[in-house]
Amino acid sequence: MNESEHTGYLIVETRSDQPGLVRLYADRRPPRIVARTSTEPTQPWVRYVAAFDALQVALMHAQTALADRLIDLDAGLYRADPTLAVAAVDAIDLAHRQVHLDPVIAADPNLFSEIARRRRRRRLIDRIWTAVGVIALLVLILLSQIPHF
Repeated sequence: MNESEHTGYLIVETRSDQPGLVRLYADRRPPRIVARTSTEPTQPWVRYVAAFDALQVALMHAQTALADRLIDLDAGLYRADPTLAVAAVDAIDLAHRQVHLDPVIAADPNLFSEIARRRRRRRLIDRIWTAVGVIALLVLILLSQIPHF
């Protein structure tokens, strides 16, 4: 499998007929982004698009970040504010490039604080697991120094 088979886009979209829900999905092709002029309630509104080299890994991280808000995994539906869903995707610790950010979400002052909060939390969890690993290694070293009878 070559590298291009792993690249693609994570997309966050909403629909006016599904208030309080966001759809998160992955696609190998970028979505068509149109200006929000349609009054058709079933018309998807693309709120955020990010390009990832490790698309399936990124999707897994995004699903994990929003797991407590899951409504329907097959449909990619989550009960979440679009700003929160965008922050969950943007805070993923994988190389990615923002392709599109809806101006309404970009203007939300909570977006960047939520991204920063998620990144701080992830760093804290990483530090905790690193400390657990170091402690386990020290215990193994100490145990190996004890003479066996």
